[in-house]
Amino acid sequence: MSTVALLKAFLGLFAMMNPIGNTGIFLGVTGDLPSGFKLRAAFKTCFAVLVILEIAIFGGMEILKLFGISIAAFQTAGGLIVLGIGMKMLGGDENSSQKTDGGSAAIATVSEREQEVSGKLIVPLAMPILGGPGSITTVVTVAAAFPTVEGKIGTAVGTAALVATMFLCFALSGLISRYLSDHAQEIILRFMGLILVAIGMDMMLGGIEASLAKSGLFHAS
Repeated sequence: MSTVALLKAFLGLFAMMNPIGNTGIFLGVTGDLPSGFKLRAAFKTCFAVLVILEIAIFGGMEILKLFGISIAAFQTAGGLIVLGIGMKMLGGDENSSQKTDGGSAAIATVSEREQEVSGKLIVPLAMPILGGPGSITTVVTVAAAFPTVEGKIGTAVGTAALVATMFLCFALSGLISRYLSDHAQEIILRFMGLILVAIGMDMMLGGIEASLAKSGLFHAS
């Protein structure tokens, strides 16, 4: 198992998915429903996100080959996307790549009744708000940078560790909401943006270096 891939997947997804900040969205969906239901809702949502991202890790490369896209090109493009999202977060903007107008409207108008809330846990909460394009790009790009079996396993384990962290945040959402002020959420947003910018630059530089090495214009040390 690649420890570097594990760490990159975990840190990249932590910045992208922001488990602490998105706990507020989870609270907005579940409202004041019983804690037992919130625990089941947290598990259902996080399990769906895990399945989405693990499929992307182990099936993303085959999709790239199907469309004739090189690993280096996807890594560079993925890094550019992550960099752009990070820059927006640094400016204080919400992570729009993880949201849709329909999803935001559904979250805003969701009923507190358990049956209706259950229908909103997969769509739009798990997908596309949490396991959206940004998160999928992150895990596939890390897997592309570490194409060996050990690299994919490391990426998968890092992804699972992040989803487990998010589950804990959601499961403890009632407690966290007491201490998570609007100012604290803004600080978290900007800090996560800075991390995403650094990760995006690293992805882009790695992809460009791989492209130049393949063309013979540059020899990696």
